[in-house]
Formats: sequence, structure tokens, C-alpha cells
Amino acid sequence: MITEIRHIIFSNDELKLVFQTVPLEGFDASRRILSIQVVEGPPPTVKLSSDLPTGGGREEIQVESYQLARLIVAYCREKRIPLPKDALKTLHAQGDQLCFSIMSSLS
Repeated sequence: MITEIRHIIFSNDELKLVFQTVPLEGFDASRRILSIQVVEGPPPTVKLSSDLPTGGGREEIQVESYQLARLIVAYCREKRIPLPKDALKTLHAQGDQLCFSIMSSLS
């Protein structure tokens, strides 16, 4: 059996696009994202800092790995990046970037 492994690396700038394209539930995509920090796990998480919608101050949100995975899959669909449905999908931190790994068996 042949196994294919792909890695899609998300820089902080690309992660900002993820959150603006397919925002978290309750997160206004028009909010200005001030910073994103990938936190090594296991499992990895992301700290998102943005302006408050009222215009005063900032808010920090901790995004858990299961939320990240759901957002990244939705983002890949939006950008037409092919993802096999039956593939094993994992997330891990790679320095200050987030790595989305896809492992599938080829027949």
C-alpha cells in the first residue's frame, strides 16, 4: 500500500486570512486582527488578538485545535484546495507557523 503525506503550512498572515474568510462562531470577520500566535501543544492552539467591536481595547481569544481543524478544512474548501475525505488530518505547530498534515492511502 502506498501512503501519501501532504503538509500545508499556514503562516501568521495566512492564518489571518483563515479567520477573516471563515470566522469563528461569534467572531466578526471585519474586526481588525492585531496578532496571531501559534502555541505548541499537543495539541496546538492559536492565540488571536483583535480590536473590540466597540472600538475600545482589544480582545484575546484562545482557539483550540478542534476549532482550528474545522476552520482550516472550511478554508481549504473555499480556496479549492483538495482534501481527501477519508484521509487522516492532523495539526501541529512548526515554529510560529501551523502545519496541517494530510495522510491518505493510495490503491
